Amino acid sequence: MKVQRFAEHLPAPWPNGRGTSYEIASQTPGQPGWSWRVAIAPVIEDCDFSHFENVHRQLLIISGGEMILNVGDQTVICRPGEVAQFAGDVPTTAKLVDGPIVDLNLMTVRGKASGKMTHMTEPGQLAPCAMLVAVSALAEITVDNEPVSLQHQDALLDALDCTVHLVSGSVAHITLNS
Repeated sequence: MKVQRFAEHLPAPWPNGRGTSYEIASQTPGQPGWSWRVAIAPVIEDCDFSHFENVHRQLLIISGGEMILNVGDQTVICRPGEVAQFAGDVPTTAKLVDGPIVDLNLMTVRGKASGKMTHMTEPGQLAPCAMLVAVSALAEITVDNEPVSLQHQDALLDALDCTVHLVSGSVAHITLNS
């Protein structure tokens, strides 16, 4: 178990050059060629999303209001607190409804990895997971009965073999299969 503060996430330019993401973790930290990746991305204006061949994306808005995605010929409405799913290799354009947002992305390469991101708000024991990311301003958890405070966008990594309870706040609960 390791707490990784937001300042420790690895900044990386978007492949399309339209912004910066902050990698929390990946199969190949800070390098291309990953089969899974978890990153935070501020979206400050309407824009095209980067193309990720053969990638399944799960997105959770962790700051700001709604964002509407046009994914090919489909509309995906991204609301705070709800995980949206879409293909990363279909042309995607984002329209911000209420100004800039920050989203959390779980990206998995089809056939190589899979995972699930869930927004957790109810206090109690959490199912085993690869990592947690604080969505609320402060998330209080216990890890093997020890108190841990996570600030907004901090992450708890390598949590699979720990007993974790959410005491207060909200977190993104992420599982991975690779």
